[in-house]
Formats: sequence, C-alpha cells, structure tokens
Amino acid sequence: MKKIFIAALLFVGIVSFAQGVTQKEKLTPEQRTEKHLQKLTSELSLDKKQQEQVKQLLAERSAKAQKFRDSRKDSKTKPTDAEREAFKKQMIAEKEANDAKMKAILNADQYTKWTALKKDHKNHRDHKGKGDFKTPQERDAAHLQKLTTELNLNADQQKQVSELLSDRSTKMAMLKKSRGDKKPTDAEREAMKKQMKEDHKAYDAKLKTILTADQYKKWTAIQKEHKDKMKDHRKEKM
Repeated sequence: MKKIFIAALLFVGIVSFAQGVTQKEKLTPEQRTEKHLQKLTSELSLDKKQQEQVKQLLAERSAKAQKFRDSRKDSKTKPTDAEREAFKKQMIAEKEANDAKMKAILNADQYTKWTALKKDHKNHRDHKGKGDFKTPQERDAAHLQKLTTELNLNADQQKQVSELLSDRSTKMAMLKKSRGDKKPTDAEREAMKKQMKEDHKAYDAKLKTILTADQYKKWTAIQKEHKDKMKDHRKEKM
C-alpha cells in the first residue's frame, strides 16, 4: 500500500519534475503551489494568462492529493488485487488528463520542454539514493543536456558550455588529487574555500559571455533556487 500511496502522489503532483519541494519543508498547500508555479514560470517562460491557468491546475492537483491522503489516513486494510488494478487505471487516467490540460495551456515549444524536464526529473528520482557511478564525462554530458533544455541553448552555445564544463571537471579532479586522503588543516580548508569561490566567479563570468541576457537571468534564478534548497536541506540535517 505504501508503494501505491507514493505512486499516487507522483501522479497528482505533490512530487513532480519541477516542484523541488518536499513535505519536510512543511509548506502549506498554497505555498507549495506558489513555489511550483514560480519554478514553472522560470523554466517555461509562462506569460500572465498561462500562470493563472497553471496555478489553477496545480491547486486542483493539490486538492486531489489532500483528498487521497485523508481517505487513506485511517485505513489499515490491505487493498485487494482488483482494487489495486482499479487504482492503477485511475492514476493513468489522472496523468493523461493532466498532460492534456498542460498541453492546452502551453505552446508547442513549452510543452516539449515541459515533457523533457519531466523525463529528466524522473531519471534523477529513479537514481537518487543508488549512488552516482557516472564518469566526469557522463556527468558533464547530463549537465549540458539539462542546461540545453532549461536555457534553450543553440548549437554554438552547447559547444562552448561543453568546453567550460569539461574545464571545470578537470580542475575539480586536480583539486581532489592534490588533497588526497589526508584531513586538511584549517588553513588549507580556508585556502580551498577561497579557491573554489574564485573558480565559481570565473565560471560565472565565462558563462555570462556565452548566454544571452535572458538566458543568464534564467540561469541565475535556477542557481539561486538550487542554493536555497541546499541550505534548507542542511538545516533539516542539523
């Protein structure tokens, strides 16, 4: 039943490709909807009308999720095979209905990007917790694909960003090799922190010359959101 419950949340939108919000954050349904909307607006460049339509759709999905949680809250009975099959069909129908509504709201390019982002999020979720055994080249390729999707990079930009990512990976590998397995002193740790900060600034400056003004603005917003999520994650562990 636990697996069915999790699958239901995936289909009604509590856990979704762009939400980036977990129940640990203890946000209200309205706050989760607003945060999800902001992320979609940034990634898909939604106009005002689309924002209103997507917000309504997210609110409906959130309400369905809450209704499902309430219906299962006090239930201790194990579902029968027939009930499980019926529930599976219902989830598929919910997903198809949601996709159809999103397709009606978005333009062709936005819908293509939305579909790609959902797939990327699903792949990330499927591999989460299983360890990252990718080579630096594979990680760079995955990062490039994600940036291409989120920022609409053209062929020339993809080539330049690919070289930039490769250069950064090389620097990181050299840093790890020079550090070795020994525990760094406070002075070494501080020097390393300064070096990473300088490298980040250099990376940011180079990326700014590659991207357009709109792309750079969107990338900065994505970076900030990722940084905020990391801060929240660290607070939860304290």
